[in-house]
Amino acid sequence: MLNTKKSARWRFFLLCLLCNPTLASAENCPASLFDESAIVKYVHDGDTVKLVDGRKIRLIGINAPEVAREDKPAEAFAISSRDLLRSLLSRHNNHIRLIHGEENQDHYKRGLSHLFLPDGTNLQAQLLSSGLASAITIPPNQRFSECYQKIEKQAFCSKKGVWSNKIASVSGLDNKASGFQVLRGKLKKLSTSHKDIWLSLERGLSLRIASQHKPLFDMERLQSLVGKSVIVKGWLQIKKNPRQDERFYMQIKHPSSINEEKTALEC
Repeated sequence: MLNTKKSARWRFFLLCLLCNPTLASAENCPASLFDESAIVKYVHDGDTVKLVDGRKIRLIGINAPEVAREDKPAEAFAISSRDLLRSLLSRHNNHIRLIHGEENQDHYKRGLSHLFLPDGTNLQAQLLSSGLASAITIPPNQRFSECYQKIEKQAFCSKKGVWSNKIASVSGLDNKASGFQVLRGKLKKLSTSHKDIWLSLERGLSLRIASQHKPLFDMERLQSLVGKSVIVKGWLQIKKNPRQDERFYMQIKHPSSINEEKTALEC
């Protein structure tokens, strides 16, 4: 059962958010042209909805905490993220406008889109501004990337939602770590192959920049990060048959997924 005081505080937060004209305006990552209009039937979590026509839509440019599934409990702020999205949609009877991504479907066959309310409110921007989602850019879907990163930074500096706790250290990773992560750790080495760039962090975390994403990265910038503490974000995997110095794996696809810690934490 939900804690009554916490539940009341959350309802108050939602009310303030929905009534705040600066947060609930179209000024955050606006658009004027849309690909289609639709109606949401169900909100699965803060970044995935189901439309009345049966399509599942994954919100481009953000990652929200995972709700409970099978034997995994809900991640921190997952319910808050889902409930905020539901509340925002309910103001317009679940009607939305969509801008589809250049890549418009993921490997789960979900549609990839930016979602807007009929009044022009960017739903991704609202989730980011409240600290209930993280910004993540997956090429070629880079539209609004810079805007989403700026809004995330504001939420981080205000210590909202997922940013209310310190960023986890790579040194604390264990065999249960997986899924989307924002981590800090020292970049020890950079190496290249004829196809990929590999970055090695402490605790056996290997970052891969695949050949198709290499043109987006500045090699001089990456080399300048060696020996420094960095913050990385992406989906963490545990290697099945790792070598001693390669225990964890993460693929980064955009420069915004790796930054010097000193710069990233600056407000």
